[in-house]
Amino acid sequence: MSNPRDVEARYARLADAVEAGDYLVVDGSVDVRPDYRPGRPRKGDAGGETRPLAVRLTDADRQRLADYAERTGRPMSAVVRAAIDEYLGRHPAA
Repeated sequence: MSNPRDVEARYARLADAVEAGDYLVVDGSVDVRPDYRPGRPRKGDAGGETRPLAVRLTDADRQRLADYAERTGRPMSAVVRAAIDEYLGRHPAA
């Protein structure tokens, strides 16, 4: 179990960051996708067995990926999987 003081310190840092304008605060209600579940996807949720794959990206490409994922509300790994699927669908090996 987390130390209550650590949790309080994390909340205090978050509150400071919000007050400093580091986060976009949305007034009112927010729509949450009906398929949203917190945490990591369960094994098999991606349509089959998944295994990690390390990919090197430039800082600029990683930022573009992170920005796109944030705008679409999807995890970066889901965006990468969709991009690979789309690319390979358009460029089949001869």
